[in-house]
Formats: sequence, C-alpha cells, structure tokens
Amino acid sequence: MRNTLTTVFSIVAMFQLSTAQEVDTTVAMESLDPLQEFEETGIEIKFFGDYYVRAGQISKENVRVLGGDLFVAGTVDGQIIVVGGDACLESTAVVNGRVVAIGGSIFRKEGSIINGEIVQANIREGINLSRNEGPQSKKRSDTFEFDDDSPDYEEKHKLLSIHPDVSGFIYNKDEGFVWTPFDWRFDRDGTSSFKIYFSLGYRFGQKQWAGRTTIEKSFGINNGPSLFFSAFRESRTDDAFRLPVSENSLAVLFARQDFYDRWNEKGYEAGAAFHVDNLESKVAYRSVYTSSFKPTNRLAQWFHGEREFRSPLQLLGGNVSSVAGTVSLGAVHKSFLATGLSIILEGETTLAADSLEKFDRLSATASFNWELSPNIVFHSRTMVGNSKGELPQFRAFGVGGLGSVSAHPYKVQTGNRMMQMNTELILLPDFMSGDHYFSLFFDAGHAWDKSDYSFSDFSSITDSAISAVGIGIGNEDLDWRINIAWALGGRNTWETTFRFNLNF
Repeated sequence: MRNTLTTVFSIVAMFQLSTAQEVDTTVAMESLDPLQEFEETGIEIKFFGDYYVRAGQISKENVRVLGGDLFVAGTVDGQIIVVGGDACLESTAVVNGRVVAIGGSIFRKEGSIINGEIVQANIREGINLSRNEGPQSKKRSDTFEFDDDSPDYEEKHKLLSIHPDVSGFIYNKDEGFVWTPFDWRFDRDGTSSFKIYFSLGYRFGQKQWAGRTTIEKSFGINNGPSLFFSAFRESRTDDAFRLPVSENSLAVLFARQDFYDRWNEKGYEAGAAFHVDNLESKVAYRSVYTSSFKPTNRLAQWFHGEREFRSPLQLLGGNVSSVAGTVSLGAVHKSFLATGLSIILEGETTLAADSLEKFDRLSATASFNWELSPNIVFHSRTMVGNSKGELPQFRAFGVGGLGSVSAHPYKVQTGNRMMQMNTELILLPDFMSGDHYFSLFFDAGHAWDKSDYSFSDFSSITDSAISAVGIGIGNEDLDWRINIAWALGGRNTWETTFRFNLNF
C-alpha cells in the first residue's frame, strides 16, 4: 500500500510541477531516436525508458521522463522533471529552468549550467531544494558518457542476478575452456516490460553444453518490481567475492591456479525482484540437481606445467529444493574512490534434499569507503557468514588465499561460521605526484565450526584468526597492480602477486 501511494504521489507531483498553461502533449511510447531533436510544438513525455538530449540539440519545451533516466548534453529551454530515474547532465548541458528528480538523483559534470531551482526527493537523500548552485552539483559515481554511434547506455539498475552477465570466454580447472557464442536479449532495447534472455555456451573440458534461459515481466516505475522464471545448466560457486571471473581465467591459464571451487547445477528457479533507488532485492524458489564435475585433463600446460590443480569438489549428486534471497543496499551507485557504504545480505534455506541434511546458510558483506582527503581513500570490506544445521562440505565457509587473506593457502580454514576483514589505504596518483597509485593493506579472517565457540567469544576468534599485511603499486588507470604481502602470526611467509583489479 505504501509503495502504491508513493507511486501515485510521484505521478501527481510530476504533473503539478509542470506549467499551468495548456499545451499539446506528445507521448513517446517507443524508443526515441537520440539524434532527433525535440519537437517544438508540445511537451515531450517519455514513459519507462531513457531519453537523450544530444550535444547541439535544443529543446524548446519542458522535458518529462517517467520510469527512466534523462541524459542531457544539449540545451533545454524549459524545466526537466524525472520520476523514478536520474537526471544526468554533461559538461555541455544548459537548462534554462527548474530540474526536478523524484525517486532519483541529479548528477552533473563540471561545466553544466542550471538556471533555475534544483529539487531532489529520494530515499537516500530525502527532499533537497537549492537554487542556482553554479556549474556543478555532484558527480555520478558511475560515469556516464554519450556515444553518438550507439544510443544505448549501460544499465545502471540491473537487478541482482535475475540473468547473470555471461563472459564470452572463460577458462577454469573444472570446465576447461568455456565459449559462449549465444548471449541474446530481447526487450526492445530496454523499453519493454517483458524480457527474454538466452545464453548458451560449450564446456570443452566436460564436452557438454551449458546455459540459461530467463523470462522476466516488470511492473511499475523503473521496471520494478518484476517476476521471473529461469531454466539453466551452469556451474555455481561461493567464491565469486575473491576476484572477477576474467581475472581468475588468466590465473588458470598463465599461473595454473584456480581460486574458485565449483559444482554443477541443472534445474530452474522462479521468483520476484524489486528495485527502488539504492535498494535491490530478490527471492526465488530453486529446484536443482547438483553434481560434481568430472576431472578433466584438457587443460593447457604452457606455464607452470608442474603445478597440480585441486581436485573437483566431491558431492553426492541429488535433487535439492531451496529458497534463496538477496538484498543489496547502496551498491548501485557505489564507487571505491568515493565515500560510501554498501551492504549485501544473502541467504538460502533448503526445503528438501536427496543426499543432504537441511541447512540454512547466511552471509553479509559490508563495504565502506572514506575519502580521508583529496586523493587519499580508505577502502574496506567486512564479511560474516553463519549457518543453521550442518553445512555440507562444498558449502562450508573458507578463508585464506587471493581475495581473502593474502600470503596464506587457499581456504586454509573452513567451517560453518566465518569472519573476514580487508582494509586498504590508497594513495592516488595525484597525491603521489606520479603515474601510479600506492596502497597499504591488511587482511584478517577466521573460519570455524559452530561447536567450537560462538560469535560472542571474540577473544577465541581473534586468537585463531589468520592475518597479513602488504603493500601494492598500480597504474593510474587501475588496470594492474603488484602486491607484496607478509603473513603474520609466526607463519613467516610472503608472496608476490600480479593483479588486474583491486584487492577487493
């Protein structure tokens, strides 16, 4: 009821903020050509989609967008009203009127001009009114660009894992080389409330096809909430927090090291997702058949051929039904270089299983960034995991190794409970007066069985925890970095790693 009232209020407010005089209205239900100038005979309205005012274009009327984002690089000789989305102004943007964003934010690049009031009303910032703030209000953490060759803008509001992004090429110890030539999306370029996703690839190491098909129906402003159904055969892992899939593929190929444990799932899931402002959530019923991967010898031995990969996870195959949910707060606009907080909660409870005891698995990740001063950023991540019932071995929490606690073996500690903390002080190139950034980092973590002690026994946790300190240096574009880490606690080991991303 509350969400319904909020939506009604937003729609009413949008029209009340318009000029009182009667004008002709042009309703654009389909995608508009971003290179086409606004018609000067009426007020432009865009429902459930993004709208663009390109550089050099001049809009002589008011611009209103409902359920999408507005991107302005030209001139608007009227007011802008965006409901359920963001107003994004390039450095060349000029708005000779009021700019209103309800349920979204106003993002401005330096040089943009607003000759009127600025009104924002959203969950994150409440209601904010200002006048003639000058050339710049605030910057958007995920930069926006205008591409004259393609009007499409990268989706900012992508719901959590309804249809996960698919890499065209993946390489790992369990599946070998995975090539995904089919990755299609049917949604009328983002304007349709009904979407179909289809991805299909071939696992050369397992000699089998794998993929996912998803049907999604969205309702309301900004294409949420939504209902979805997915059928799939794919690998699953609890190690995605360690490093991106692309970087792990390079580690497997060139360093003969795989930092993911995986198992195979075949089945379906159906559920609902919801997104508003900086809050995303998803809940789904899952029915899958789980199985281990067969060992494969179809792996390259060009580099470090003497190293042996870990054996695939061993689990008793069987049918498993469960309910899984995810809630994300603050992660949509989060940037590691700006002060901000994001929290991700994940949970899963088994309803029935052929070969497993029923269990509940819960985890929470909080990422906090603090810009101490210009070009000095404190970057941190805290992770907690807990369970009810006995976790099967392949779902146990593990700490140690790349992306977890540096300079320690991969999953040197495992258990039904887990705590992990990663912190890093980043000195950006401008502070260092050079072309590279410098960092000091500290990692600590512990995994244990719940029968050992509880979360309240903090002294036991810290006494048994593993930790490491290190230094890192990377290029100004953040494309690569070199880390040197030392294990603490009497282990007396150190490691050097080459990364293509930040530590976390």
